[in-house]
Amino acid sequence: MLEILKRQFTLASVSGIPVRVDLRWLLVIVLLTVITAASLEPLVRNLLGSTLLALSATFLFFASIFLHEYAHALVARMEGLNVLEIILHPFGGLARFQHAPETPRAEFRIAIAGPAASFLLTLIFVGMIGISNQIGTDILTLILFLLALTNFLVAVFNLFPGYPLDGGRVLRAYLWKQGKDLNDATVLTGRCGQMIAVGLIVLGLIFVIVRGEFFTGFWAVVVGIFLLDSATSIIREVNSEEHIRVETIMMLPYAIPPETVIQKFVDDILPMHRRASFPVAEENRFLGMLVLDDIKELDADKWRSTRIRQVMRKADGDHFVHTDNSVADARKLMDSNGLHAVAVLTDEGKLVGVVHSGRLRKRL
Repeated sequence: MLEILKRQFTLASVSGIPVRVDLRWLLVIVLLTVITAASLEPLVRNLLGSTLLALSATFLFFASIFLHEYAHALVARMEGLNVLEIILHPFGGLARFQHAPETPRAEFRIAIAGPAASFLLTLIFVGMIGISNQIGTDILTLILFLLALTNFLVAVFNLFPGYPLDGGRVLRAYLWKQGKDLNDATVLTGRCGQMIAVGLIVLGLIFVIVRGEFFTGFWAVVVGIFLLDSATSIIREVNSEEHIRVETIMMLPYAIPPETVIQKFVDDILPMHRRASFPVAEENRFLGMLVLDDIKELDADKWRSTRIRQVMRKADGDHFVHTDNSVADARKLMDSNGLHAVAVLTDEGKLVGVVHSGRLRKRL
């Protein structure tokens, strides 16, 4: 039964991004509509009217959640990421990318976009409350107040510094920028997420037991459990990297021959393989790494006369791992070499794969 409720379907497609929901989302819509209708009934004095108004308010709330996630998606596209989908679930939403941001700056900008959108929506609804007050429509004022309040709470809650909340991602970006290992930063912000989750659960139980507010307490406990599960899962996944061999996640390498002319590489190869760096090899013998930033520093007039061998970074110890190294080893090398990639070699030195930082971070 639970698996059926989790089954997703596509609700719409916005800017080419699929928006997906599951059956649990529909149940929450019904529940919120009933609760909101009960609040509006004393003002409307009509069951059908209060239900329709409550249903409209519920859809506007989830539209606000969508705009929160859409803001993440728009900024992610600005940072060059491919947005796979937006998922609306009973406790909010999630924008999924093909791979995670490559830099702390991109991570920060994408993370902060969601709360910023929610704060902006709060201001819009507050402004509409002022207009509604001038007109004298008490029912509309109440609905706008609820929408302003919920968007404000969504923004504030998401700024809590615990992964996977947006505030946790902002904190992770800051720690990453300060030179902390990305794994360590993820675990630390995940621990913060666990503490926030436990605090929510305890607060919910207090509301139920001490104050007798079952609805508020119930949702605080449910959201806390959801957040605790997400934070625990990410910590477990990061720690598991110590036991996963790099050969299980590596990609087949697209190696550049050292005698390739840069202009040919830019015209024929780069459009088909958008990477920040490429392994350079001859007869499967690893020679070094080609970094796009190094090409950009070269005058374009010289691209037709310069070969890859002349601009590549010659093979160094932090450019490669062996097939039996762990994923954690690969991540540490990428953090130190600044290439966002490592080649994967056999014990005999044969190039058999490559691991890009995006492939690792999409696990986070």
